[in-house]
Amino acid sequence: MRVDTIKHLMRRSVWLIFMAMFFLLQGCGNENVGAEESGDVIIGITDAEGDFLNYAVDVTGLTLTKASGAVVDVLPVNTRIDFAQLTEMTEFFTAATIPEGRYVKATMILDYSNADVQVEDANGNPVPVTVQDSNGNPLTTWEVAVNLSNANALVIAPGVPAHLTLDFDLNASHTVDVAQAEAIAQPVLVADVKLADPKPHRVRGLLQTVDQGAGTIRMNLRPFFHQTGHFGAFTAYVNSSTVYEIDGASYTGGAGLTAQAQQAANSWVVVYGELNTVTKHFEATEVYAGSSVPGADKDVVTGVVLSRAGDMLMVNAGSIVRTDGSLVFNKNVTVTLDANTIVKRQLSTSDYTKDDISVGQRIVLWGTLNSAADTMNAPAHLRMLLNQFTGTVVSNAGGELVMDLQRLNGRLPAQFNFSGTGTTGADDADPDQYQVDLGTLTPSVTAGDPVKVRGFVRPFGSAPLDFEATTVIDVADVPAVLVAGWGLGTPAPFTAADNSLLVLNDQGMGLLHHVSRAWVNIDLWDDNQATSLVPTPNGRGIFAINQAGTIYVYFTFSEFVTAVNEQISAGRKTQRIWAVGAFDDDSETLTTTGATLVMF
Repeated sequence: MRVDTIKHLMRRSVWLIFMAMFFLLQGCGNENVGAEESGDVIIGITDAEGDFLNYAVDVTGLTLTKASGAVVDVLPVNTRIDFAQLTEMTEFFTAATIPEGRYVKATMILDYSNADVQVEDANGNPVPVTVQDSNGNPLTTWEVAVNLSNANALVIAPGVPAHLTLDFDLNASHTVDVAQAEAIAQPVLVADVKLADPKPHRVRGLLQTVDQGAGTIRMNLRPFFHQTGHFGAFTAYVNSSTVYEIDGASYTGGAGLTAQAQQAANSWVVVYGELNTVTKHFEATEVYAGSSVPGADKDVVTGVVLSRAGDMLMVNAGSIVRTDGSLVFNKNVTVTLDANTIVKRQLSTSDYTKDDISVGQRIVLWGTLNSAADTMNAPAHLRMLLNQFTGTVVSNAGGELVMDLQRLNGRLPAQFNFSGTGTTGADDADPDQYQVDLGTLTPSVTAGDPVKVRGFVRPFGSAPLDFEATTVIDVADVPAVLVAGWGLGTPAPFTAADNSLLVLNDQGMGLLHHVSRAWVNIDLWDDNQATSLVPTPNGRGIFAINQAGTIYVYFTFSEFVTAVNEQISAGRKTQRIWAVGAFDDDSETLTTTGATLVMF
């Protein structure tokens, strides 16, 4: 599955983000602005965890519309993006200088003519699906727009901070039928001008300057492995805790910035961090430069180790980046390790060896890929990434958490061969009794609790224990996703609807009536209790109505409910609701920070 430049990814609750800030940017702005003042906008793209393994489409248009009706194009280059590769972060896409004013609409054009979309079947196998419109016709070109409510328009002014987040919500946008290999699309694009859902961000580009006194790295954006194109400039702020990996060497703080300052202009840089909404600075936690950047001068495989025999790994590659910028997604690659392979670990300056790589570990590999045989021999460089798994607690005692594994890095346990992971065959990792070293962690979880664990897989051949935890999260504290649908539509989706409560009407519901938390699903029909949505204490969030393809966005629960009642009174029917928030199992109540209603 090859693609040429860049890929957008979408999974079950997928998010596309536009963020505008007053970074000091040089932009890919519009020409011929004349005497009109301008401001800067940064646009980023993200996705949320979901069921799509691939969702690659070509973005051929991206515009912002002013209240006056003037349209500004902010897409520098047609871009192919696979949304499913951005489930935990936002990637900054472009930095543009645009005319000042009040922008009330954003429009994105998607080209499905060469789409690569795959979902997962019950056994974890990839299934290619065709994306169709509501009439069953394969999608070709699709224009998706979002209207901003009056109080939440995007205001661009010289020197004034501005923010816009566009969320391409795939969970609300698709009904997937794996048996028929099809996904019916009603694309939902949601906008946020207040950064209500901040996420870690990634910036990729070419080094411009380093200011050691100011603690900044300035770069020209080259997102999603673009080799050419003008996407604007960006400034990242570093501090004493920032971790660096530069040409395979590790640094922390000032030593890393000094090493970064010695890199040549226009060399590759990737920065991970978070946006400080108070200072409007992008604060870097990790910096990768030179040959440590995927796609800089070698082929790069990013994936999960499915099995290991000696020095041979079977890696399920979520993505493969070739040196020419082309991408391949979801392919198994056989990798033969070498004693000379440089091995690093994310967020660590320590050195590791090939013997630390075990089954289940998520990795990035740099080397030369034999595309015909899907092999990579003697990779020059390997980085172990943070891993995540979900499951239910078997026991929690003595600094050891025993888990019944449900998903490891998004994959079912049946996809892994754990042979060789233990000191003896009897000690090999057992997904039904997956043993976790808690270290200094003391999670208050007990048998039967569903949890999410982050950390690193123990070195090959050293189990027990199987996994070193850095974080243990009780799923009860994990945001839940609620999805419900009414087939061809219902005029009465709620039995109660006011500024403090929405109660779902289960009459006429079809196959969708579930809540999911970290891959743990709850069927809302398992009891006779009604399901309710309530606001957070401040009532804020990101709420939207998809009205026959046009999206209207609201930032308080009460505004959203008022608009919903108006649409119902006008005779609109509701097909589907998607909502996210904290779910209480006993009362079957979702305290929601975001919801989308599909109506016609």
